Amino acid sequence: MFDSNLDLSAPVADPSPPPELPAGPLAWFGLAILVIVAFFAFVDRQMLILLAEPIRHDFGLTDTQIGLMQGAGIALFAGVASLPIGWIADRVDRRVVLAACILVWSAATAICGVTTHFWQLFIATVGLGIGEAGLVPVIYGLIPDLFPARQRVLANAIFALANLLGAGAGMALGGALMHTIAAVHSALPAGLADFEPWRLAFFAVALPAPLLVVLVLLISSGKHHDTDPSANRWHHLSLQPSASRYFRREGTMMLKFFGAIGLVNLAFGGVATWMPVVAVRTFGATPAEAGGGMGVAAMAGGIAGCALSGLVAGRMRARFGVLAPLRVCEFGALVASGLSFLYLQVGSITPVYALFGAQLACMVAGMVLFPTIMQNICPAHLRSRVAAIGALTSIVVQSASPVIIGFMSDRMHALSRGLLWSIVCTAAFGFFAACILMRAASRGVREAIERYA
Repeated sequence: MFDSNLDLSAPVADPSPPPELPAGPLAWFGLAILVIVAFFAFVDRQMLILLAEPIRHDFGLTDTQIGLMQGAGIALFAGVASLPIGWIADRVDRRVVLAACILVWSAATAICGVTTHFWQLFIATVGLGIGEAGLVPVIYGLIPDLFPARQRVLANAIFALANLLGAGAGMALGGALMHTIAAVHSALPAGLADFEPWRLAFFAVALPAPLLVVLVLLISSGKHHDTDPSANRWHHLSLQPSASRYFRREGTMMLKFFGAIGLVNLAFGGVATWMPVVAVRTFGATPAEAGGGMGVAAMAGGIAGCALSGLVAGRMRARFGVLAPLRVCEFGALVASGLSFLYLQVGSITPVYALFGAQLACMVAGMVLFPTIMQNICPAHLRSRVAAIGALTSIVVQSASPVIIGFMSDRMHALSRGLLWSIVCTAAFGFFAACILMRAASRGVREAIERYA
């Protein structure tokens, strides 16, 4: 388990140091700011989804182009950019890195509002993806800096729940914003009234960026280190594994673990990206109505999933230990796979919202606890890089979903509800394949937690 060249005669840290003090008000204030930042990131991204149909009509886009914009433009470039951002975040003040990311994605969002053709819009979405790439490696690196080990599970759970609710609220807010802009558009000053409502929506969601930057820089920079007697054994031996050694040892496990998360995101991401389009195109909803309905369904599903997670994972922990979240997610993904086929039976928009919320609840039940596992499978000094690599692995898989669905839809246009069939096939496959990969990752995850947690 340890390096054969380790000098056992070297001084060893006291195996029973005093426990850390609990996190104070500044730590919780910092967590609240991280939640706010993640919320506005979701708002910016959801606007691109909600506005897909107006943009498609104005620019004459195909579904494949919309899929490229959502997949390669945002998701894939976000995954690639997360690697250098994670590397930087492990070496400099993570608050500064996050502030820079906010400025990048907000500027890119505003630029979306002045584009005139597909490739300009695509490049703007690349900038949006690069800016948002810092969220996972920076925030999940910051939370352990703010909270001691014994409060980290709670902090991660609060952030995950707020994140899920924020995603739904962001979609609902985007829908409400579109409705408001459409209502007041004719009364706006000439300079603004000349812009289409969807362009003004992009400008509006970019405005909070300076305030978010100030808030991020107010987060406490104090760092907690694992000092619990059961904490990181590398720390007690005054030995930190190098990045190369860690990744050589744990590479296969990480590929399976993050690949499973990626497949879940591929499945549900396809539903979340394209169902607002189905709501508008197939069922005649407006973008504002689609945003409101999907947003409420997402918030309800997020709350139900978190409640289900606490209930089921608690009962399964005695049997599966640290792998209980993985087992819950396996079952949730299997149920979500079956629910996918029910979309083909719906005749109105309301059942679509209900199925969307149910699938989200199934996914959340297991994945809400994954951030804690991710932090526990690596040493503290590698957390941002591991999170970045995890984000890359997951996003590379996930980014294929919008493109696959758009490509299939363009070739199934003669089939009734061809877009819906494309979504269902992709989602059902992704959820089921994730179950298989989660089971394959179990042993490696358990061993990594035993080494580093």
